[in-house]
Amino acid sequence: MKSSRGQNKHSVMPTHTWKVAAAEDFQIPSVQIEVSKADIFFGRKDLYKNTNVPFNITMPIVQPGNFNKTTDSLYSALKPIMVLAQCFALVPVSGVYSKDASCLKFSWRSPRILYQFISLIGAGILYICSMLRLSVTGITSTKTTNIVFFGSTCIASLLFLRLAKHWPCLSMAWEEVERELSSRYRRTSKISLAFKFRLMTVTVMTLALFEHVLSVLAGYKNALECAKLRGDTNIVSTYFQSQFPQVFGATSYAHWKSILVQIVNSLSTFSWNFMDLFLVLMSFALADQFRQLNKRLYEVRGKAMPAKWWSEARSDYNKLASLTRRVDGHISYIVLLSFASNLYFICIQLLNSFRYVPTRDTIQTAYFWFSFGFLIVRTAAVSLYAASVHDESLLPAPILYSVPDSSYSIEVVRFLTQVTTDSISITGMKFFSITRSLVLTIAGTIVTYELVLVQFNTVQQTDPASINFTDACGVK
Repeated sequence: MKSSRGQNKHSVMPTHTWKVAAAEDFQIPSVQIEVSKADIFFGRKDLYKNTNVPFNITMPIVQPGNFNKTTDSLYSALKPIMVLAQCFALVPVSGVYSKDASCLKFSWRSPRILYQFISLIGAGILYICSMLRLSVTGITSTKTTNIVFFGSTCIASLLFLRLAKHWPCLSMAWEEVERELSSRYRRTSKISLAFKFRLMTVTVMTLALFEHVLSVLAGYKNALECAKLRGDTNIVSTYFQSQFPQVFGATSYAHWKSILVQIVNSLSTFSWNFMDLFLVLMSFALADQFRQLNKRLYEVRGKAMPAKWWSEARSDYNKLASLTRRVDGHISYIVLLSFASNLYFICIQLLNSFRYVPTRDTIQTAYFWFSFGFLIVRTAAVSLYAASVHDESLLPAPILYSVPDSSYSIEVVRFLTQVTTDSISITGMKFFSITRSLVLTIAGTIVTYELVLVQFNTVQQTDPASINFTDACGVK
């Protein structure tokens, strides 16, 4: 290939296939840099310098990648997590253990749909029972927790059903981007994405299981005290009547009812925790894609690269930006529900921490503080991992600012303009974008809501001698 000006008679290979020749035969090619309008617009001082400058290219335009589809692709990493979600009656898609995303299918005739609808109906019945009990006994901040909890579970089930309809197409789009970028980008970590996902899932769900066990133990301890006051020997009946008064306060107790209620309650508890886990995993995967791009950009920081290289990098950045918007369009509803429910329960738990509860023993105290701490950690994890997508999308800017004069081109200008003006982030139905500053905003919101709740709920120091039968049995 001849040089563009016809001045260099040596044959030069294309930039993306350059090979190092022997020292005595190798010559650094000189490339003519044309002055662009961007140079004049930004007032650059090198317009009259010699434009025949050597490019300091130390890496090929196309790097060999080490992408392993079985461990590093999102589809493969999410396989066991999707199976776990379907155990909780969420994301009813088939083909989750197929070889690639093209085998994923959604069908209304699937048994998974039936299972999810049964779980949804069960949570809906508990929600309706909670509403009926509230209309009879009156409204307090504590009594609304069951309504918010089971209501959130029902909405989450419907939102994951909505996501399942689009999940095959979304997975194929993500896999296509991974396939296009895998040849140019190295993994930023030696640990595979699949292993990270499993580690996060095991950690979160183990903590959720421990919280649920503490909840059962605290309820059982409370049932023992209540049965002692009643003179009742049926601890199981007392447990369910005190833990689910919205059901067994309106209907007679039966063992088959208690089993169904416990199953629905367990599914609701784990699906509520899975909602936050899913958002963390999706945010981490998106941020990891940007992290690979930024790694490649940092390797050429301050080096002169051709316009074609910057055009390719900008195209990759634009693909990731489009993928982020597509993902956000499908999960932003879940994001809004997660933040709303977590914010409510943090306020309620914080309000309850101000209350003086003389009947609270070691197990009940451990459950209360562990549940409160786990809720805060989950909320912070969702916020920070989702904010990392926005953080990673801004990191190319310092690299673009440090581009040498010799390789500054219109492609660099276009790339820099997109990075600095395009807002790439996970949102809550476009009502808010999740950034690091949002964490401080949430903290301020919690303080404001807490002051309002304290005004409507008088915090009284209860005399232990005044504990009556209803308080001891936990009927609220």
